[in-house]
Amino acid sequence: MREPSGQAYIAALEDHPIPRGAGLAAGVAQRLRQAIERRDIAEGGNKLPSEAALAKTYGVSRPVIREAMSLLKSDGLVISHQGRGQFVNPEGSNVFRLDPSVDTEAGLAELFEFLLAVEVPATRLAAQRRSSTELAAIREAYDRLYSATRDLGDGTEEDEAFHRAIVQASHNQYFIAFASFLDARVRRLIRTARKNTRNRSMDLVWQVQREHEAILLAIEAGDPEGASVAAANHLTNAASRLALYKA
Repeated sequence: MREPSGQAYIAALEDHPIPRGAGLAAGVAQRLRQAIERRDIAEGGNKLPSEAALAKTYGVSRPVIREAMSLLKSDGLVISHQGRGQFVNPEGSNVFRLDPSVDTEAGLAELFEFLLAVEVPATRLAAQRRSSTELAAIREAYDRLYSATRDLGDGTEEDEAFHRAIVQASHNQYFIAFASFLDARVRRLIRTARKNTRNRSMDLVWQVQREHEAILLAIEAGDPEGASVAAANHLTNAASRLALYKA
């Protein structure tokens, strides 16, 4: 059976050029990922359009398309057949992806709903299960974060270390593994939030620190309900602060 040339469904792709910059190939890969998820091009035996057709559609060079395809292959979303071209993997990607975006109010809300679902129960478990050694690690991370805040430092690494120590104390391997995954994906978001807070108001900076202190005190007290409330309050306020910066 003759496979289609790709021209019948190439028009389904977004045809405005990808913005130039360091993430050019990643931008192309994201557009293709979205088109594949919408099933805009999952037809004709799942074959993707040619490099030349995609390069013309997205207004980029063929090497950029090849790099984008490499990203999709690393996710398992695209597979190659020698001499036949690139195809959408009929079994779908075998890699979980999380690409946080706060470009829209809806995107920001969804991200923080997700973070609430992960961090609040992990913090609750930490208050119930933390050992004396783990509590000491949480306190130490808090102290480093306090020092960074007092000295007007960046504080991003210290912020992450504090929350990571809390999740470690949950004794739940799934929370621990997923928190490591989240760290890499939301680091830019945390850095942006802390920088904007520092630039906007020192009162806000110390409000954030008091939120961290409330979490620490609840875990020290072995108060799971208080820890849950403090963690939820911190994340809810963080979402509000980010929305404020974007206003």
